[in-house]
Amino acid sequence: MSSWSAPAKDFAPLSRQGWYGRLEERVGANSGAIAAVILAAGFCWRVWLAHATFFNTDEAWHYSVANKDSLLAVYKASLTLAHPPLLVVILYFWKHFGTSDVMLRFPGVLAGTAFCWVFYKWLTRLLGKTPALVGLIFAALLPPMIALTAELRQYSFLLLFAALSGYCLDSTLDQNSVRMMIASSSSLYLAMLSHYSAFLFAAVLGFYAIVRIAVRRPANGVMATWAAGQIVGVALAGFLYKTHISKLGSVYPGDPLHRFGDFYLADWYFHPGRGSLIWFLWRSTLGVFRFTFGQTALGQIAALFFLAGLVLLIRAKPASDGARPSWLTPVLLATPFVLSWLAAVAGFYPYGRTRQCAFLAIFALAGVSVALSRVAGYRPAWSATLALLVVAACHAFGTLQGRDMLPLPEQRREHMDAALRFLHRHAQPTDVILTDKATSYQLQHYLCEQRSAPDAPEKAGLERFRCDGFHIVSTDAAAGALTADTVATLRWDDLLRFNVNRVWVVQGGWASGLGETMRSQVPQFGQIEIESFGRYLEIFQMPSVQPYVPCCAVPRPKR
Repeated sequence: MSSWSAPAKDFAPLSRQGWYGRLEERVGANSGAIAAVILAAGFCWRVWLAHATFFNTDEAWHYSVANKDSLLAVYKASLTLAHPPLLVVILYFWKHFGTSDVMLRFPGVLAGTAFCWVFYKWLTRLLGKTPALVGLIFAALLPPMIALTAELRQYSFLLLFAALSGYCLDSTLDQNSVRMMIASSSSLYLAMLSHYSAFLFAAVLGFYAIVRIAVRRPANGVMATWAAGQIVGVALAGFLYKTHISKLGSVYPGDPLHRFGDFYLADWYFHPGRGSLIWFLWRSTLGVFRFTFGQTALGQIAALFFLAGLVLLIRAKPASDGARPSWLTPVLLATPFVLSWLAAVAGFYPYGRTRQCAFLAIFALAGVSVALSRVAGYRPAWSATLALLVVAACHAFGTLQGRDMLPLPEQRREHMDAALRFLHRHAQPTDVILTDKATSYQLQHYLCEQRSAPDAPEKAGLERFRCDGFHIVSTDAAAGALTADTVATLRWDDLLRFNVNRVWVVQGGWASGLGETMRSQVPQFGQIEIESFGRYLEIFQMPSVQPYVPCCAVPRPKR
């Protein structure tokens, strides 16, 4: 049952004459088959992207954590991540089926595709067939939605289990089904074990359930099951906080709840005294839609469409059975944004143009789909056409690449292959490959094929490991990306005792431009030859293994 009264033509064949009327009738009558085609297109696109790009540093890090000899070792290693352990536990078992990039990313591709289908079914129940079809097109085909669910990250599982929990909850309260309530609670636990933003989603779903229960009390068995599920959920959150979140201060400097406050997400927390609260919330909310759609102008328009969708839902007629008032659905769509505002202002969680807020896409796309369907008169074919045009514009004129840590053209697998060929051709067993901690995960995965692990840290804060004749030395995690300043202040006596012939610097990760910076600002590096493999992968040889003093301190590049 829909929670609001959509126009009748959203559910029944249209009586228009002519070819366009017949097209609308066929699209409306075959919406399920059309949804399956869209889903298949999204799946194929995700598989292609998973195959065409090499692992970024976070993906390589995740696999390094999962590539242990026992499940207990995987869990202990997962405590160094800023995420719950579900992804690496899945990888621990999945890696036995294959360790190619596309194979390791495949569980995420499957989960991301399944999310699109569950999202479509949930929107059909909440909003009707036409908005659900529009929402499916966005979820399956928008560039950021594809990218987030084609990487070795937690977001595919977060989106899938969050949407499944919401769908099962609505089904439960509509049908008084204890079994569906158990499914809703179980899905929510899996979402919480996937990503900590699910804590916010759990609060949203809990508030929505309370409001729905207050409007129409379900059966006692359903009530008892829901209450028990909430208790278990709170216990799970407490366990994760006690065993993981509270201990992240030993991995990330500072208060673990604010660990990113002075890092690359600093702009997405509210800092009193730095600006207006209203301006922060406005800018960050536009940033959420810009990230979701992958295009600045269309993201801003989408934010306005979301507001229009809320107004349309509030003004809609109640459902014919009187089960739910028309204002319940807009409450569901608006609540996650309000809670995210509060969390960001309190300094507990970032809010804005960042993948950490990916769960908000569930609600953002739903609201936009309502307004876009209304613009098209709730005609299925015309609504789907407009949605596809928006998707095409986002792909053609997208502005996310290079700004939000999503796959770039420079992340094509060919660039990594070329870099590996260069090292195999030029680096000798007596050479040292110098890199940073983030890039070392990529080298372990591709150069060493995960056959080695770092030795104990050196006294100078360096870590080293060998594989296939390569001697790799990296800075520790606290040093961040390599810069001209960090290279200049390295303790060269620690490198000299490795009987070094030559030193090759490999810079990957999210940083770029190290070689050009050193060539232009450090006299000793004026003649170095830089081999670039896309924007985020470069190799150059040190001119000599000896101390030197840079002409000036070089600021660290922004991520």
